[in-house]
Amino acid sequence: MGLRAITVPLVALSALVGGACSSSDEEPTAVTAPERSTVRNDRCLVRVHGRSEQGAEPVDHGTYAEVSPTGNDTYDGGFQWVYATPDELASATLSIDSWIDAVGCTEVILNGFSNGGAAVGALYCAGETLDDRLVGVVIDDPVPDEAVEGCAGDPDVPVTLYWTGGLTQATAGTTCDDIGFTCSGDLIIGIDAYAEALDTSVTQSPHEEHEWYRQAPENFEWPDAEAG
Repeated sequence: MGLRAITVPLVALSALVGGACSSSDEEPTAVTAPERSTVRNDRCLVRVHGRSEQGAEPVDHGTYAEVSPTGNDTYDGGFQWVYATPDELASATLSIDSWIDAVGCTEVILNGFSNGGAAVGALYCAGETLDDRLVGVVIDDPVPDEAVEGCAGDPDVPVTLYWTGGLTQATAGTTCDDIGFTCSGDLIIGIDAYAEALDTSVTQSPHEEHEWYRQAPENFEWPDAEAG
């Protein structure tokens, strides 16, 4: 069962897990979804950004729309995704849901990077299907934390995991607080255990630094169609 029926506001700054409070005195302004977007498409590639970034207005690519929701908490002049508790997961899902509803998506590929990749892993492993709209998951250079342990994702949804090796601090047994990462749980479990929990393999990214592989082919693999 998905989490989208639970409506909660942005998570308060005091609920940050594994990261420091924002260093910016000015609260950033989120790009929020209207009730109905001028961009309309059945197929949506949802880009889930990393920490300190934010979302953007959707872009129509013809055969699919690129949808970029904003994280569910503020961090360092931007936004991040927090997902360690049921309320935080519900809040993250709500941020994604609001945009895919506005665009009219019926088939969704979730592509998350870094903190956003870890959030996508957490949502998938919590059994989230976005009301049966989820058709693919691409997790890119995530924080390999405890959120995926006991993963109960939909086995019919393909999962791809990319890893650059650029997150040199994210080794098994490292304490999230010690390296300032936003996590679920206290520890980094390491990329191999992370992949095992997701029941997938680690695919080497073409990037060696911590960089988003935005053109990964799995981001455009729609059922029975080519996105082009």
